Amino acid sequence: MKRIFLGLSFIVLLFSQGNFDEKDPREIIEKVRIYKLTEALDLTTEQAAKFFPRLKEMRKTEQEFQRERIEIIQKLKQMLKEGATEQEISKVLDRYSEIHKKKMERHIKEIGELKEILTPSQQAKFLIFQEEFEKEIRDLIKEVRKRHPRPDE
Repeated sequence: MKRIFLGLSFIVLLFSQGNFDEKDPREIIEKVRIYKLTEALDLTTEQAAKFFPRLKEMRKTEQEFQRERIEIIQKLKQMLKEGATEQEISKVLDRYSEIHKKKMERHIKEIGELKEILTPSQQAKFLIFQEEFEKEIRDLIKEVRKRHPRPDE
């Protein structure tokens, strides 16, 4: 995990300096994620052929949920600022609940799909990897922001 942190630290620091050809750091992080997952799960060729397209789809779905969630939060901020009625706010909150419920349903479905591809040990490794990798990314972002604050902060 230390190697992941060091590698990602280097990548993020370079991006924060603007030394790359304006590539999205998320793309590089995703490539590191795939590389490390391949290593951690020790997938067969057949498993990899099924798993990685499924993982890509799962990540895309997660990003869509995040985008919708952010839009709703922004809408709520705007509504509160503009003095929207309780009923108007309630409708947006209902939409938030609906999106969250769909996300949970989708997550349960995805777990079932992964059970068809991965062994129980690989499923456990995947779950642990996801948690640890996300924590490393969050910690790395905090560290980079501490060392290189944005001008508007």
